Amino acid sequence: MSQTPSFRIGPIEFAPGISGINAWTFLYLNFMIMPVVSFLSIAQPYVLSEIVGVPAAETGRLTGYLSTMQEFVALGLINLVGALSERVGRRPLYAFGVFIAGLGFALYSTADSVTDLYVYRFVYAVGVSLAGVMIGVTAADYPAETSRGKLSGATGLLNGLGVALAAGLMLPQLPAVFQAQGATSAEAGRYMLLVMAGLAIGTAVIMQFGLKGGTPTGRPQKVGLQQALRVGLSQGLANPRLMVCYAGSFVARADLTLIAVFVSLWLNQAGRNKGLDASDAFKQAGLMIVIIQMSSLLWAPVAGFLIDRFHRLLCVCAALMVAGVGYTVLGFQEDPFTPIGYVGAVVVGIGQMSVILTVTGLLGQETPINIRGSVISFAGLCGAVGILVTSFLGGYLFDHWMISGPVVFTGIANLGVLAFALRVWLKDGAPRRYDPTEARSSQTLEFGN
Repeated sequence: MSQTPSFRIGPIEFAPGISGINAWTFLYLNFMIMPVVSFLSIAQPYVLSEIVGVPAAETGRLTGYLSTMQEFVALGLINLVGALSERVGRRPLYAFGVFIAGLGFALYSTADSVTDLYVYRFVYAVGVSLAGVMIGVTAADYPAETSRGKLSGATGLLNGLGVALAAGLMLPQLPAVFQAQGATSAEAGRYMLLVMAGLAIGTAVIMQFGLKGGTPTGRPQKVGLQQALRVGLSQGLANPRLMVCYAGSFVARADLTLIAVFVSLWLNQAGRNKGLDASDAFKQAGLMIVIIQMSSLLWAPVAGFLIDRFHRLLCVCAALMVAGVGYTVLGFQEDPFTPIGYVGAVVVGIGQMSVILTVTGLLGQETPINIRGSVISFAGLCGAVGILVTSFLGGYLFDHWMISGPVVFTGIANLGVLAFALRVWLKDGAPRRYDPTEARSSQTLEFGN
């Protein structure tokens, strides 16, 4: 395998054993996976108000409860999925997860009550939990070490395009298309969810045929749930940089939830408070989310090159600072639809993408090849806790403090993790340049260690 040239796309080099079909499928998947995992949260205000008829005063609380339940499912599955990925490989778990998410969309289209929402969200949550772990694990598997940043930048760009597709095109346009053909607002929403179900199931089929099978080492390992948890925790305790990744995963996943759920909800409510009707409020909110996502995706390639040039822990620190300032400034805007609000949205987009990419790069660099599933699933567990805290506390802050409270809270959380990351960076001697000899990604480690 060492004599086989690695596959390349432009400046991006893939890991040994990754074929052209594997690489292109991986890139396609990173575009399509974000509509699958984020669309339901983005469309939640429409589903609640137009399909099920939930009163506006209850949407914040119900949104928080649904997201909280989804993260409890993730908490119960993440490390089990990580352990299974060391046994059966990444592909079957990833494809099955996306298929189940598609089934969840189809079921959601039939919802008539709040009880239905909980039951069908549970099904969707199982699929997203499986896929969520595999997003992180494949992100570590596919790049060559010197291209982690560049491939992360490319996938970040594709992720951003995927979310922009969901928030800026699918959600605003699909209901309008169906309504123009005579459907009611509720019927249009149900058809929209069925379109997403077909998209997810089709993507699952492509994944099964196009992604690389097996594990990176080529040797399946029988790893139990307790072993996976123990390895993830022990590696973090032994390596402070991994602990920074775990804390960064906490806020990075919280950031995604915030944009997908509470920023959308906040902006819609802010539009309503300005006297806009439901349709115009959705469009105004959609525009702001598109600005955030466009900033993210335009910045992603730049961040990718910086990650491969500067020390990856330093990059994490810089990303956390930008995100923390951006969320805090945006959250304290009484009217987000002002020049300062739009500038804050741009900074939020840059910060959000930077945190995701830098944490991904550092995590892949610091994780030995044969325990990636266990370590990255532990990072995913930390991310699920972040979403759980943000969903529960965010819903409370939205209803009882101010509707932008979840945004302010997320900014403070990013700044708190920044303080910890800076301490680790300074203890390491404050390195500034990327040194490939530091990488642990090609090492193997016994599960007993």
